[in-house]
Amino acid sequence: NNGTPWPTQWTNIGNGMGVTSFYRLSSSKNATGRLAAGAQDNSTFYFDGNSWSCVFGGDGMDNYLDPLDDNVVLGSSQYGGFYYSTDNGMSSQGFYPNINNEAGEWTTPIIADYTQPGTFYVGFENVVKSIDNGNTWQAISNFSTTSGNAVELSALAVGESNPNILVAARRVRYEYNEPGTLYVSTNGGNSWINRTTGLPDSLYYTSVEVNRQNANTIYVTMAGFINGQKIYMSNNSGATWQNITYNLPNIPVNCIKNVPGTSMLLAATDIGIYKLDSASTNWILYSQGLPNVITTDIEFNLSLNKIYVSTFGRGIWETDLSTLTGLNQNQNSIGKIKVYPTINDGNFSIDLSDVANEKIQMTVIDALGKSVHEESISGSRINSIQLNLNKGLYYIKLNGAVYLGSATVIIK
Repeated sequence: NNGTPWPTQWTNIGNGMGVTSFYRLSSSKNATGRLAAGAQDNSTFYFDGNSWSCVFGGDGMDNYLDPLDDNVVLGSSQYGGFYYSTDNGMSSQGFYPNINNEAGEWTTPIIADYTQPGTFYVGFENVVKSIDNGNTWQAISNFSTTSGNAVELSALAVGESNPNILVAARRVRYEYNEPGTLYVSTNGGNSWINRTTGLPDSLYYTSVEVNRQNANTIYVTMAGFINGQKIYMSNNSGATWQNITYNLPNIPVNCIKNVPGTSMLLAATDIGIYKLDSASTNWILYSQGLPNVITTDIEFNLSLNKIYVSTFGRGIWETDLSTLTGLNQNQNSIGKIKVYPTINDGNFSIDLSDVANEKIQMTVIDALGKSVHEESISGSRINSIQLNLNKGLYYIKLNGAVYLGSATVIIK
């Protein structure tokens, strides 16, 4: 588009002028539209699909929402204190991943493997993993430092198309003469390789991302004000790196995300959102309608056709994902599909008894945003579905003349 800003209109989804400063943001990735966001000095803000509330305590940090259980909310506070709710935020209990009493970063990273329900990774000085919803944990790394001082991990990522790919970024510690370090595992954390060679190691690593379609492609972003050193990409799991900063201004980059179903990238910076097409070397400002403020995190919800952005000082904003991907169309009615069981072997049922009798087109979309199955089903009855698909997370989309519905299932 010859550098012309894309016609994106972000919409504030708070009431009035939101001035909350958010660090991290999570979406439930289903039709409830639940959101959780960690706020400085103001705990975790939680949207249950109808209204906002504050849950947990401390400075709100990283978080997670279960796409299959709408009662599960996970949040954290500064330096790695974690909280867990199984009743939609009404009450909470401790969540204790720090089994070796290591130091946690101010915003301690937590990520989930959506292809394996109940699997989490948390980064302290090392990476710990749980496969049972956080009931038990084990350390899966043994990173060392030259100074012997504690150095915290600042970012984690896991591959969606290949969960054996894990990326862990460790922050720079100038006072200990400890450089920033990036580690990659290609075998689920059984072993790690230091992949910092080719990266600037005097900068703070703010985020890492694994490409949704090719897990060997990874990205890392940097804070700081060294011109031309903002975002790096590797196509071989970190063996070599390419600087893809290109024309980005000399401001910190706080987060990078691969847009579902595409090779496009979105970067959250201190002055807004930038977009990069796969074959381009020109980042385009993608912030029409956004306030001129620090953007901190980016989340996607394919079920609701949304991109969410958190800001540090002006609340949370949204826009339509279809402005980039064209995955969804506008319908007059949006409903939640009743699917059971939500964790299955490809055989499940869809209850459309609440839908007027009409012809419904069902589309199954994988975690990469790719359509993998389509068929027509009938409203006002229970439909038995049989799919022969690889295990993983899938979005079920229903489109009728006036009805749009969605659900999330995991094929095990």
